[in-house]
Amino acid sequence: MSVLFLKYALKPFLFVFQLLNRIFWSGLNGRTVFQLVLNFWLNFSPVFIWLLMFKNAGIIPKEIRPKIYVALAMHVDDYMFNFVGHPLISTVALVSLVSGAWLIYYVFYRTPTSKKQEHSIEFFKNLSSNAISTQTSETNRRIWRTIKTRGYGPLNCWNLSPPILMALSWFLLNIDYWFKDPINTPKDLLAWTSYVLFHFFVPLFTAIWLYVFHAPGALRLFSFGLGMQNIAGVCTHLLFPNAPPWFIHLYDEDAEATYDLPGYAAGLTRVDMAMGTHLNSNGFHASPIVFGALPSLHSAMAVMAFFFVSYYSRWTTLKLLAASFVALQWWATIYLDHHWRLDLVVGMLYAITSFTLLYCWPRGIKKVDSDFMKARLRFDFKNGSTMGMRVFRNTRLQNFFDPLA
Repeated sequence: MSVLFLKYALKPFLFVFQLLNRIFWSGLNGRTVFQLVLNFWLNFSPVFIWLLMFKNAGIIPKEIRPKIYVALAMHVDDYMFNFVGHPLISTVALVSLVSGAWLIYYVFYRTPTSKKQEHSIEFFKNLSSNAISTQTSETNRRIWRTIKTRGYGPLNCWNLSPPILMALSWFLLNIDYWFKDPINTPKDLLAWTSYVLFHFFVPLFTAIWLYVFHAPGALRLFSFGLGMQNIAGVCTHLLFPNAPPWFIHLYDEDAEATYDLPGYAAGLTRVDMAMGTHLNSNGFHASPIVFGALPSLHSAMAVMAFFFVSYYSRWTTLKLLAASFVALQWWATIYLDHHWRLDLVVGMLYAITSFTLLYCWPRGIKKVDSDFMKARLRFDFKNGSTMGMRVFRNTRLQNFFDPLA
């Protein structure tokens, strides 16, 4: 009786031990611990460089810093988005965004049918579809059908998200702008949740999701994308500083901005009052870059997360949630008085540029996709599996973590 009791009492601990053991060896995936740590630092080095640049921006001597532009972004924003006040220029801005989106699509994202056929025929030139069907599992037959119809891209891939978002951005930002009034506590808390919490957790969970559910290399590219756009953003903040909306609303557009001015939490101060805390005020007061409104890295990071989710996720609901976060984050930055619509557009353009570079890079997204599918078709589990597939290998849960199942 005591042996039976001990067996069932230890069963949960045995399960946890086996799970942790699987996670450890699946994470290594044939590498040593040293190689794993080295890969982690190399893969996330662009993000670390950005954080290092941001945190140490304050050590730059004020005497050599460039002029701060106070009202420039405000006026450009008004001309670009105020159709009633400036119908001609705002129409030109709208047409430019739509035309630019079409150009990006045509040059970088359009995939001719002939190109896809040549690509798949080149790889399968010695095999027929019947031979593939008899030699592979149902999942691999699905992979074969996917390659024949659309190349090596993931299932349910929204690879046109960058040009589509760019074409719709003028309308979405004006809709967000209309909802900035009135100001009330529920909206304050919603904006704080998006601007502060989701700004940190959405990219983090996107990175974890890519590692657990998707091809080896997808997480590295996400890190490179975030790092590239954010490094470019910080460089822009330092070389071309622009005042945020709260500065003009506090001091007027004719006021002189200096680098001695501490940061300000703007609309987030209302959240501090509602919560009885000073966390937001203290955090922004110590910000090393006060005049970094243009571009908005809140916008860029939300958009980059959306691009990777819309590209890789096979679940439409998850794609729509990521798109909704972009719209929510844009609204939150406007509502909290931290950014102009112009800042958000430029942040989006930085993300589009970064993602497109990864999309067109010979060792980028397409290479990761093709290597993953080819590994699957030759039954190379090490290179053709996700972290989740390795942890739950030979169990019913393996297919749940398989992006091609």
